[in-house]
Amino acid sequence: MPDIKLFRNARIFTSVGGDSVLHEAMLVRGDRIEHIGLEKEAWDKVDKESDTVEEHDLHSSVVLPGFIDAHTHLMHFGSSLDKLDTLCLSIPQIQAALIAYREARPSSPIIFAKSFTFDTLGGRPHRSALDHVVPDIPVIIDCADLHSCWLNSAALAAMGIEETTPDPRGGTFERDGHGRLTGLVLEQAVFDLVWPWTAERITLEDRLGYLERVFDELLSTGISGTVDMAMTAEHLDALEHYHATRGLPIRIAAHWFLRPSETEADRAAQVLQAAEHRRRLQSLSPWLRVVGVKIISDGVVDACTAFLKEPYFDGTRPGPIWPAEDLAQVACLADKLDLQLAIHAVGDAAIDQALDAIEGAMLANGPRPLRRHRVEHLEVVRPDQIDRLTRLGIVASIQPSHGDPIYLPNWLDVLGRDHRCTRAFAWSEYADANSKVALGSDVPVAPHHTLPNIFTATTHRSAVDPKAETTDPILLGLERISLNLETAIRFYTAGSAYSTRNEDAYGTLQPGKVADFCVLGVDPFRDGVETLREAQRAVSQTWVAGKRAWTKVSAEEVDAVTP
Repeated sequence: MPDIKLFRNARIFTSVGGDSVLHEAMLVRGDRIEHIGLEKEAWDKVDKESDTVEEHDLHSSVVLPGFIDAHTHLMHFGSSLDKLDTLCLSIPQIQAALIAYREARPSSPIIFAKSFTFDTLGGRPHRSALDHVVPDIPVIIDCADLHSCWLNSAALAAMGIEETTPDPRGGTFERDGHGRLTGLVLEQAVFDLVWPWTAERITLEDRLGYLERVFDELLSTGISGTVDMAMTAEHLDALEHYHATRGLPIRIAAHWFLRPSETEADRAAQVLQAAEHRRRLQSLSPWLRVVGVKIISDGVVDACTAFLKEPYFDGTRPGPIWPAEDLAQVACLADKLDLQLAIHAVGDAAIDQALDAIEGAMLANGPRPLRRHRVEHLEVVRPDQIDRLTRLGIVASIQPSHGDPIYLPNWLDVLGRDHRCTRAFAWSEYADANSKVALGSDVPVAPHHTLPNIFTATTHRSAVDPKAETTDPILLGLERISLNLETAIRFYTAGSAYSTRNEDAYGTLQPGKVADFCVLGVDPFRDGVETLREAQRAVSQTWVAGKRAWTKVSAEEVDAVTP
């Protein structure tokens, strides 16, 4: 007996380009959409004598395609859920939080915390502030952007970081004027030392538990697929184990994380490893795939490590994490192997370098369809770079929550609040240029909630702190380069599917495509985007492959099962 469902009395936005109609009905047969449009026409597709139809009255609810978060860090998200949150806290507030955390967990051997921001500390972080309250066990506080860590002396000692420890290629153990470690660890030093040290202390069972919570969080905000942007052996092993024992509830396309090793042979070996994982996992598609490689070519503006054409306000001018020649070689090999490149490039100089590497690879390897290379973040970007990216068919992978005003005061200040700031996060310029765009969150760097992120994409106003209303003229001026609602939704669904070479299977609601969709409890089409600002929990249902994967539990239901 075929599994047939009719979703009626709905307001269905398909995300198909040029289709702004909110359709009333959708017929799903098995895992595929058979009809979108009028309810009467849906019934015409049904054999009334032999078909049994399961009807779902959606009571005029909005239905959208399942969101595809185009930039996530799944395992980092999972591990962050239990970390002490220091977002927007001052040093005294962080010290008080550490004392309280330690008192509540006296047997904990390590304190993991997250989300410190440079502007709220009132200066560069120093280990002495942490040593003052927790001198005896390691304290590791991730920066909000995950590109730096703040360690106390016990953590430095545990990781074997000493005054004489050399900086790794592309990273820094920050030192003061006397050569003494400050406890701030930057860029590749985080990825090469802090991440592996932490990973050794996390078990497979821990990771499976993280994934259980992560999938529930993602489904609860309407996400049916993600792109993981820093896949490692430990993370992939956990995902494979989860799929084998429980079944992945969302579709995951992964980019294998590359490190800027000293030798060309080492770098090439990492690319070949990604290609081997792609081959090995073919049978798990579309639930788990390695589709490409991830390269972090520069840092971030807040820490003054992004690679810029013009100096920072203090005159500093850091270089890239990946030298241009090394990046070009790796890009050429990855492209030759038909791996998608995803290059983190925040600063305009890094963006130039990324575009040069991708274009060079395309010229060296010749024409080929479906390349779908991507540049991630694109924060300090020039109009000519948007034009070039569009001409080359490169996907602009952008994260609206990075442009949330709550994160931007330090961002503006370190750039000197100059001409670069008046075009910060120029999202509408990609739409105007007809660029290929994929939207994502970069969770846990920023919140994963899709609807509030769309609010920020369409307004340049804060959803992280809904009560925050800026008077900063630069921030107020950015609203002019926001997206409209329909475009933002299309970029978060169809655009992200395109970025993974899967636009023929999902990303829009059309006959023949997979029935991945979500049902909302708000209506931004009727009531405006302001309804999305505090809509972290406004998704009521998420369906994946024609099956209900998540349903919102009402307060009454929670009370009924709470002892």
